[in-house]
Amino acid sequence: MARDTGTRTVLDGRYRVGEVIARGGMSTVHRGTDLRLDRPVAVKIMDPSLARDPVFVRRFEREARAAARLSHPGIVAVHDQGHDETGTIFLVLELVEGGTLRDVLREQVRLAPATALTVVEQILAALSVAHRLGMVHRDVKPENVLVAADGRVKVADFGLVAAAWDGAGDGSLDTGGSTSDDLILGTAAYLAPEQVQHGRTDERSDVYAAGVVLYELLTGVPPHGGDTALAVAYRHVNVDVPAPSTRAPGIPRALDRLVRAATRRDPAERLGSAGAFLEQARRARAAESLAFSPVAPPRRPRVGAAAPPPHTGTRVFSGPTPRPAPDDEVDEAPEPEEPEEDVAPRSNHNHDVIDRVERHARRRARIRSRRVFSAWVLLVSAVSVAAGFVGWGLGLPG
Repeated sequence: MARDTGTRTVLDGRYRVGEVIARGGMSTVHRGTDLRLDRPVAVKIMDPSLARDPVFVRRFEREARAAARLSHPGIVAVHDQGHDETGTIFLVLELVEGGTLRDVLREQVRLAPATALTVVEQILAALSVAHRLGMVHRDVKPENVLVAADGRVKVADFGLVAAAWDGAGDGSLDTGGSTSDDLILGTAAYLAPEQVQHGRTDERSDVYAAGVVLYELLTGVPPHGGDTALAVAYRHVNVDVPAPSTRAPGIPRALDRLVRAATRRDPAERLGSAGAFLEQARRARAAESLAFSPVAPPRRPRVGAAAPPPHTGTRVFSGPTPRPAPDDEVDEAPEPEEPEEDVAPRSNHNHDVIDRVERHARRRARIRSRRVFSAWVLLVSAVSVAAGFVGWGLGLPG
């Protein structure tokens, strides 16, 4: 039950909700206080559109219980979960003072190879623990990696995407139910090809996403870009992640090989688990004599809805979409703005989701066109008015 104490909301008679410290597509995170234990916590309040979905609520409670079993210094601890009669559903989490890895990238653009490897090793150590317990994260990206004030790296949001994903009932990412069209269930820049094509995930999907994160830490940008999420997904399915050194010279060869091994488009050819990735990362560190180098926490974490990385989409995909290209055509594959002709026939199950993505892109294009036209009209009007005043002034007697 939630009650208002005059200045703060108290959830379940125990958790006082304070200032907003982060916002995302699925939730808002507040600084809070556990009144019973008198300790600071983070309170993650889920989006109301999710709270109205009984299937999501059941999955959320199940996944929260599973996530609470994860005990590791590199995983944000889940303390409690609940919901009240107003429909608010929430998670109570360990409060990590600092910011996200996205905040770090905004400030530093890219990291030195030794630091990038140190960050990813900590992510992989956390994923390995979850994988051993049968949990797949499904949404590994810089926004879901926290960097504490002392430089420790912690992975957040285990189970949340699984709850939304499984809410479709068939293991696919689907917003065709009662959830909002604009709900972000995963970022296209980090989705593995099998997630895009089949809605299928396992440990190797997390490996792929972690490999993409390593690429971005080394180069400052994700490997694939596009004007729409559909275009980004097309690239993941049809184009190999390039060696980081092709974008940022000076990156050690061992890290090139590591990224390529983690991001093979065929899951059968990819590093098979976070544990295997971690072992190869440690070998790369030794081969290149890279020292352990903790990342500096962000100075000014940004509060609010995080902007997606440049040239990436943040929409949702479900089921078979882009058709893989033959291996000998991959390197020259174009980056289309509207790749309809390279997309496999859509099933009825997927049609609405993909159409919403495309409608969103067209709507943005129309908005941009209207803005340009409006700016042109204002400019012409301003010039006309100015010319009138000049003419009037010149016509006055001296």
